[in-house]
Amino acid sequence: MKKLAQLKELFNKDVTDTLKKHKIPLVGGLVVFLLACVGIFITYAYYQVTDVTPIIGGSTGKIADLDVRVMAEERDTNGNGLGSYALYPYIPEAGYAYNEGKSYCTNGSTINYNPATYEADITAYGHDVCYLYFDSTANLDLTLNVYAQNIDSDGNGIEGEYTKLETTALPSIGYVLNTEKSSCENGSSLSYSDEENMFTVDATGKDVCTAYMDAIDVDIQLKLYIQAKAGSSTYYEADTIPSNVYYELGSESACTGTSTLSIQNQKVVIAATSRTSCVAYLNVADGPIIQSMQLSANTVTLNDSNAGTNPTTYYYSADAGANYVSSSDNTYTFENVDPNGTEFKAYAVDASGNTSSILTTTTEDNYVFNGIYDYSSGVQTVPIEVSGYYYLQVWGAQGGSYNEEIAPGGNGGYSKGYIYLNAGDTLYINTGGKGGYGTSNSSTATSGGGVNGGGSAGYRGGAGGGATDIRINQNDLYSRVIVAGGGGGSFYQSSSIYALGGAGGGATGVAGEHYNSSYAYYSGKGGTQTAGGSGGTAEEKAYYGNAGVFGIGGNTGTRYQSTSIYSNGAGGGGWYGGGAAGHYNGETNNRYAGGGGGSGYVYTESTASSYPNGCLLNDSYYLTNASTHAGNTAFESTTGGTETGHAGNGYAKITYIGQTLS
Repeated sequence: MKKLAQLKELFNKDVTDTLKKHKIPLVGGLVVFLLACVGIFITYAYYQVTDVTPIIGGSTGKIADLDVRVMAEERDTNGNGLGSYALYPYIPEAGYAYNEGKSYCTNGSTINYNPATYEADITAYGHDVCYLYFDSTANLDLTLNVYAQNIDSDGNGIEGEYTKLETTALPSIGYVLNTEKSSCENGSSLSYSDEENMFTVDATGKDVCTAYMDAIDVDIQLKLYIQAKAGSSTYYEADTIPSNVYYELGSESACTGTSTLSIQNQKVVIAATSRTSCVAYLNVADGPIIQSMQLSANTVTLNDSNAGTNPTTYYYSADAGANYVSSSDNTYTFENVDPNGTEFKAYAVDASGNTSSILTTTTEDNYVFNGIYDYSSGVQTVPIEVSGYYYLQVWGAQGGSYNEEIAPGGNGGYSKGYIYLNAGDTLYINTGGKGGYGTSNSSTATSGGGVNGGGSAGYRGGAGGGATDIRINQNDLYSRVIVAGGGGGSFYQSSSIYALGGAGGGATGVAGEHYNSSYAYYSGKGGTQTAGGSGGTAEEKAYYGNAGVFGIGGNTGTRYQSTSIYSNGAGGGGWYGGGAAGHYNGETNNRYAGGGGGSGYVYTESTASSYPNGCLLNDSYYLTNASTHAGNTAFESTTGGTETGHAGNGYAKITYIGQTLS
């Protein structure tokens, strides 16, 4: 299908001019119509010259000095009369009615008009000029209904979905005539020229024709705004909809004009009645997510993601989505289908009718894998079924805080890289938990460290956030191939007395902040590539913060004040954990500090030497195009936008790339 050129402006001229311009003869009653293209409900009359020599009948028709002028009401492009008249070259046969009261001859000749034969018999008694007036009736002989294919948010036409176009605002590009679907009720022939950007209707009488136009490059503007996370008021602009989250269309979504929006198979669908501009707000919701699709001969196998709802029905297609068959089974085998050159598609539907995105495979690209791993307190195991390159992404967890709004814990970091994995390998995903905090003013209040290495703290001290990492073939700290560090915990006393935890991630985690610069040494330091972050130092009547170690953030000491246990921020987990802040054992309130963030790590040829003795990996698992980022810098968010540091629990993604990196 060749792409349409820019559509021309809608004709604003009478069809007569069009016929004359293109010099199309009227032969044997066959009328050829050139109509303006896509985007409107188009109706125009056709015209026929019954006698191009004298149009005057009767015995006096040969009088040389009789001048007859046909005056036709001017019309707009919809066929509506404008009340003004212009000279016409012949008597119109359709779309007009003779106006006897308005017609006249200047010297009193008599006009006898026969509407059955479209002839005027004028009885003249000498030289005369006669005017025959015809009013537009908008009762046109040819009706053309145009239906334009709906498109999704990727600009692709949706099979079988069309919207009738009834406005005069035209899309400028983007449609081609579907000759198989288009037809005329009374047998007229309908065609379309993309070069002329016009329809041609061969008609021998009145007819109603319907044209279906398939979208190929539609002139519709769409902006996508993706919710950062469930319940958030923050949205970011995106070019595509992320595949690892299920979305529903927000109530603020809208289009200009009468076009409408909906969401189907995780694509925004636009029912366009004209050229339009749309804005779609997509909110995080619950629905089915397909994690993988594998093709073996004619058998398609799907696997659901733990992050989505449970599907009740699966839909499979062996003709690129033109037709689907349904099944309650996640595996389907097509009979009598040659898989070579065939495009297989599939999606899932849950009990509420929510539809997943559509996955596609072919014999050349026979495997799709989009593994997403939200926070879990336990390890998540991923068996590798297909050898090839995979893209690994991990986000560390945020440190804890006694007051999230005023003194949030340090944000987690981010790491990414590509790796070649073999079928039979097993990945172990450990997602970091957000650091906790003590909730009551008592001598026993403590805050547990976040899952996967976050250090613990006491009352008013935030615990460290856990790291997120991926391990290969063994669930062991010494088999980690990629790590995103967790943030350090904060301390909060009041709206004016607090100290923030340091961000996790990057080659070196960020040190915790301090309330009083005179006591900066109380802060916990960030983990590095070869050692844990040092704990905050102190003087007499104080407790040293514990240093971080390999994979684990430091715990804080405590100070006693009346019956309460006070604590500063703990260290975040990471490649090496961050150090915890030190604590003063007394009544003074000026030695408050945050814990340090844990470091991030990517296993590459240049960083392998950072592994302590006991590494369980070999050089076949080196990452390429890998990097680690601290949680005080901007990087990709879990939903595809950009965030500065990762808040909340940790997260991981694994995406199959293919047999080669390109």
